[in-house]
Amino acid sequence: MQARLLARETGDLSPDETSTSVNADLLRSFAPAPQHRFNGEISSQSALEETEERAHNIRAHGAGVSGLALEKFDGRILVSGGSEGSIKIWDLEEASAPNTRHVFRPVSTIARSAVGKRGDGHSHGITHLSFYPFDPEAFLSSSYDKSLKLWATQRSALTAEFHLNATIYSHAMSPIADHLLVSCATQHSNVRLVDLKSGSAVQALVAHGGPVLCTSWSPRHEHVLASGHADGKVRIWDVRRAGGVIAQLDQEDSLGLVHRFRHATASGADWSRMPHFRASALAHDEAVNGLQWTDDGKYIVSAGLDRKIRVWDAATGANTLASFGALIQNQHAKTTAMIVTPPGLSSSSELLVWPNDQEILLLDLHDGTVITRLRSPGTTNPVGPRGGEMGRNRITTIVWRGSGGGSGQIGTVMGGGNSIGAIYSAHLDGQIRAWMPQIPGPDDIDETDEIDEDEEARRRKRKAVDSAYRSLMGKQITFTGSTR
Repeated sequence: MQARLLARETGDLSPDETSTSVNADLLRSFAPAPQHRFNGEISSQSALEETEERAHNIRAHGAGVSGLALEKFDGRILVSGGSEGSIKIWDLEEASAPNTRHVFRPVSTIARSAVGKRGDGHSHGITHLSFYPFDPEAFLSSSYDKSLKLWATQRSALTAEFHLNATIYSHAMSPIADHLLVSCATQHSNVRLVDLKSGSAVQALVAHGGPVLCTSWSPRHEHVLASGHADGKVRIWDVRRAGGVIAQLDQEDSLGLVHRFRHATASGADWSRMPHFRASALAHDEAVNGLQWTDDGKYIVSAGLDRKIRVWDAATGANTLASFGALIQNQHAKTTAMIVTPPGLSSSSELLVWPNDQEILLLDLHDGTVITRLRSPGTTNPVGPRGGEMGRNRITTIVWRGSGGGSGQIGTVMGGGNSIGAIYSAHLDGQIRAWMPQIPGPDDIDETDEIDEDEEARRRKRKAVDSAYRSLMGKQITFTGSTR
């Protein structure tokens, strides 16, 4: 670090080069941050103090956390959704510093509405949350109650709702478009488009491949949308075209559209009359439940239940053949969240942040190298047998807090506000966990301090030590501060 600062002062490193070099170190130093906890269930301070040493007793949602969203402007407001249907809003600026112990409490709660009764909240579990792309004052929620709802953040007030008559697994809005279309991945085979301007479900992109599990808008072309389907296909749409699909990603194609065009013209074929993709092309051998464009729009990342992650050249549709090995876990037929760090954030290529069941993997996006494996304290076999306590610890979704909070920042700044950068993960056990780069400081907390150790076991240890002292000394020993 000192050598880097010296090089900066002497002009051997530019400010951007210094920043990307520092960020590369920070990205590789991520670790659990148990000093930050989220308490949405324990109401009294005395009850909180009684359970302070046992992190797994402090839950954000008692029934499990099924959704997270973090606004990208200030990186301050975090919204969480529960498996029971409630929504809670958290202020991340409550914590004065990354290394300071802090227990967050929700600044607002949208309660679950009972089935068949009037109420603004969802009546079933939350499936997905997202902030309005251009304004942190609004966010969207979808649920197993088959509705999509738009909320005013500050007032926690419902401003619009849409009933689609189908379970909504996830939804997405374009980060650049003037239109206000929300694409919805539902249990039906068609991609549903909801127009927030008109207040209605205006269009269905017709496909025949079972449920749609994920959608993602291009960050370069406002009318281009990718969708992942249960039949293993990734379809690319231009939502203005009545014909619908303009391309399908093909795992067997490592050369792409440009190669096919050149081959056609070299052979004298009429490219305008030729199909530009195979109708039977598959992106994955099983259902596709994850899609993400890189922020610069150059690549598409897909994930499937075949436990494969693939990286595609967005300009040509070519499979780049990036290999992530056999470590990848992906076996739950719901939309999976993954994060791609912004280009230029570090001196190396973009990183893929992947929720690997009970751990988080930081992977090089283009060669699949594992940079870091993040495991929750107390998790010893994150890829072992499922079920029981380990199953309840499974990660349901993750969000990234970078410069301004979201993954779409401009420049090479790692953190935002009082953050040096962070990942927040939602878990079936009801917890929201924080992960941060390790920065040495006076308030550091050692993750080996047995924060999650069972309290009963600790009491037994203390009792055994006390008994041993008594038996050896023949009396109870009391230590005082007085001297003689």
